[in-house]
Amino acid sequence: MRQGEFALVSGAQGQEQLMEVLTNNLANVDTPGFKKDRVTFQTYMPHKELLVKKPETQPGTNLTPWGEFPDPWGMAGQDVPHSGVDRIHVRYSQGMIRQTGNPLDMAINGDGFFHVSTPKGDFLTRNGRFTMDETGGLVTHEGYQVLDQKGEPVKLPVGGKDLTIRVRADGSLFKGNQFVAKLGIYTPRDGVQSLSKIGEGLFQSGKIDPVAKPRVMDGGYETSNVNGTAEMVRMIQAMRAFQTHVQVMKAMNELTNRTVNDISIIA
Repeated sequence: MRQGEFALVSGAQGQEQLMEVLTNNLANVDTPGFKKDRVTFQTYMPHKELLVKKPETQPGTNLTPWGEFPDPWGMAGQDVPHSGVDRIHVRYSQGMIRQTGNPLDMAINGDGFFHVSTPKGDFLTRNGRFTMDETGGLVTHEGYQVLDQKGEPVKLPVGGKDLTIRVRADGSLFKGNQFVAKLGIYTPRDGVQSLSKIGEGLFQSGKIDPVAKPRVMDGGYETSNVNGTAEMVRMIQAMRAFQTHVQVMKAMNELTNRTVNDISIIA
């Protein structure tokens, strides 16, 4: 009976983690440039021949309160298959581009990330909702400096008659007819799956390379790639799966208690 509970507990824990991820996705449905997370599960099937090994003499096994189990099966129990979260990964599909008419709102149509500087270092982002600070610096709404192709903060000229800000597809910025800077548009050398999400729409990367032919647009920004309706459907499915696991565990506990009571009566 206990072995069945191990499988149910692992399933319930997996669904709980899934709900946490979906909750975060839904909370960021209106966050510009947000990239949703996805959870992948794996079913672990313990190998009988490994279960008989002794931890002190054979590598690859762990001694747990439930007995000896090989990595990575954890609390699976003797020869009990169970499921668990394999990994949480980011979906980098592009969100919709929302037109605002604000010349400082920018979006990348296709591959690439904006390069920004923060007190904790330089990071990549798809959030192109920029503004100008009191010194003329192009910054994010969090106050992080937007960097050009040389890694220097972008500075917009302050004052003058022509205040129009324009951006070309290659990332070149103009104020009126005056060239200001060229935005740094980069992509991680080892692919987007090598990125680490650190919050605030920022991604940490190793080595980065400039995008050869970026397609930058002004007057709009990239929205979140979260589909609110689809996420709500997934949330309901995860909640029902979690409730099913819990209900079955309760039923098994009741059956165990009844069995113990019946044996006591017979004895």
